[in-house]
Amino acid sequence: MTSDVTPAEVVERLKSDGISTVILGGCDTHGMMRGKRIPIDGLAAVLSHGLPICDVFWVMHVDESDLVVRPPDHTGYFPTETQGYPDIHAVPQLDSVRTVPWHPETALFVCDWELPEGRGPVPISPREVLRRVVARARDMGYESMSALELEFYLLREKAGTPHHKRPDELVPLQGVPSTYGVVMGSLQEDIGSVIRTNMLSYGLPVEACNPETGPGQFEITLRYGPSLTSADHAFLFKSGVKELAAQNDLLATFMAKPTTAWAGNSCHVHISLRDEKGRGVFYDPDAPEQLSTVMRHFAGGVLNTMREFTALMAPTPNSYRRFVPYSWAGTTATWGIDNRSVGLRAIREGDHGTRLEHRQPGGDANPYLATAAALAGGLHGLVNEIDPGDLNPGDVYNQPAEELVTLPTDLTEAVDLLQHSAAAREWFGDDFVDHYVAMKRAEVKAQSIAVTDWEIARYLEAM
Repeated sequence: MTSDVTPAEVVERLKSDGISTVILGGCDTHGMMRGKRIPIDGLAAVLSHGLPICDVFWVMHVDESDLVVRPPDHTGYFPTETQGYPDIHAVPQLDSVRTVPWHPETALFVCDWELPEGRGPVPISPREVLRRVVARARDMGYESMSALELEFYLLREKAGTPHHKRPDELVPLQGVPSTYGVVMGSLQEDIGSVIRTNMLSYGLPVEACNPETGPGQFEITLRYGPSLTSADHAFLFKSGVKELAAQNDLLATFMAKPTTAWAGNSCHVHISLRDEKGRGVFYDPDAPEQLSTVMRHFAGGVLNTMREFTALMAPTPNSYRRFVPYSWAGTTATWGIDNRSVGLRAIREGDHGTRLEHRQPGGDANPYLATAAALAGGLHGLVNEIDPGDLNPGDVYNQPAEELVTLPTDLTEAVDLLQHSAAAREWFGDDFVDHYVAMKRAEVKAQSIAVTDWEIARYLEAM
């Protein structure tokens, strides 16, 4: 639906399409959809004024087991000076409306989070963080284009119940892996077809689907587009896959590393820039390797900020289980042409297809924040004309670590780097950085006091 449609026209169109229920959903810090369902007759008022919703979800642990204490002296992004969990407003974006094919008579709006009394956007909102970075790119004369490759597992587990199994007790959709396997893809086609068909009807640009390296693991790619739209698509895709899996008595997980033995879930971010006339600016047929100066400086900025922005790409302690050799995850701040062992892969495909692929983020990354981190890093490189160094043509996993810039290997190190990053504060804002750091320090603490199955197996009898 185009952005010049009025709220009244939107309501009438949805009623004429038989819609009776409307989902209003926005993104929290973790990348989860939060919101409410309302009857269609209440939509007109919500489109005019927004829908009040308690701001408590900003400080909930991902499993809602506890609340995180808000950073001291940071009341400015909450509606009042109180810390008593007041309301913010979910504001539907008219051009995001879509019918939800797997729910009868239901439509959905992606919402922005706004402070009441016209005080503007909630600055810690991931969608708002990305919007601000995209706006700065436009101020520099560029339109950011991106796409996310999403991997996930389908498990024969019950969604919506407590999960107490050991990792090696999880039951995948299929018991053996088959990377790009057409026969395995056929065995999984019943649910694969359900996901693809529904996502296309949902208005998401599914490009391809294939079995990945783990048992019951899928990779589904979405076609590129303007960066904010592309992140919206990935956000909607992740929640949609989970709903469809549950309807088919399966559990979908984008967790970075469900078990030690299985391949990790990635969320590679492909990104490029276009100028004000729509021309790609990363390709230069006369430049060395056909990579333009703009692309080199952009790559230099991504590499320069990769360590500091790691906590945005790898947001949980589990994320770092994925960072091992030959995991096909970016573990170093290196770049190379069509090299899948580096952290930043350069892809040469002419004017519009030449791009960079950020290979660090996992499936657990928030799509808005992963995109914002890749774009902000690149723009930082353009502003400061950062040289990316030499392209690495070799197998980085087999190169001495002391010769490379290695990325953080745990969330504690990554959060420390983010907290003290001048670039992060410049591009994402102090409010967001302080909030995110507080949330992730709480996650580290929760992990540190948990007794694991590994500890029981190792120490229970021996000690």
